[in-house]
Amino acid sequence: MARNSTNPSWRVRSFFKPLVHDDFSRHLCLPPLFMENFNGRPPCKCTLRGPSGESWTVGLEGREDGKFFFRKGWQNFVEDHLLEIGNFLVFKYDGDTKFDVKIYNPTGCEKEEAVAAKNTTGNLASIRNRKKSMLYKPADVKETSDGHIAFRSKYKTCFKATVPKIPYRMTVPKKLAVAKGLIEKERVRLTDPNGKTWKVKLRVEEIKSRGNRLLMTEGLLKCWHANNISPGDTAVFELVNEKRSEMKIHFFRAEAGGKRPTVVLELDASDSVVEN
Repeated sequence: MARNSTNPSWRVRSFFKPLVHDDFSRHLCLPPLFMENFNGRPPCKCTLRGPSGESWTVGLEGREDGKFFFRKGWQNFVEDHLLEIGNFLVFKYDGDTKFDVKIYNPTGCEKEEAVAAKNTTGNLASIRNRKKSMLYKPADVKETSDGHIAFRSKYKTCFKATVPKIPYRMTVPKKLAVAKGLIEKERVRLTDPNGKTWKVKLRVEEIKSRGNRLLMTEGLLKCWHANNISPGDTAVFELVNEKRSEMKIHFFRAEAGGKRPTVVLELDASDSVVEN
């Protein structure tokens, strides 16, 4: 028996889209087979319900070649969920112009930032944070064949550290602190995955027979709490602006049993990788 794509019992209810091209933030093409659900009468708007349960309205626009795209309002969905190349989206259609959307990281796990996403359409403060975050070059993150996480920064200097059991302070690698002049600074500004910035105090601590070490202290714990970070999680810091002492943070969470993620930093030979 031939398949009848217009029969409700045969309608395609879900589809997936990997984000692999730079233009994904402007529009997203829907599979032609899925568009047969609308029997030639597609709606002008659709509702996307994200992992957080909040909803976003996006326009559905057709082209002369017969392809249809999420366009107007799609950029808000992208920015609020911090979508980036390598993310994997699954859309489940409810038959009434509404979609439930699941979002996954390159590791194959659900993107935790997306679970907490809020609809910031028209929220000027959130838009400013979002645009500020998007000014930074995105890192390339992927899972290797042995289950490790490969992190390639677009900046010259980065380091990783495990969040300690005493989470209100963290050591900045001495080599980096001296080479980049952080040892002489009073504060560093951290930008989290949501685009929010945190001013964190720097303090030099003297250790007998081992010299000095530079610590991030006051303000750090607030950043951890806001991002639901726990001891054992891994943080990767990219020095995105040396002159202004600005760092961008990426988080990789420990598994339920406490197993720490293995994050491998990959940079060019001329760049600086420092492990804490």
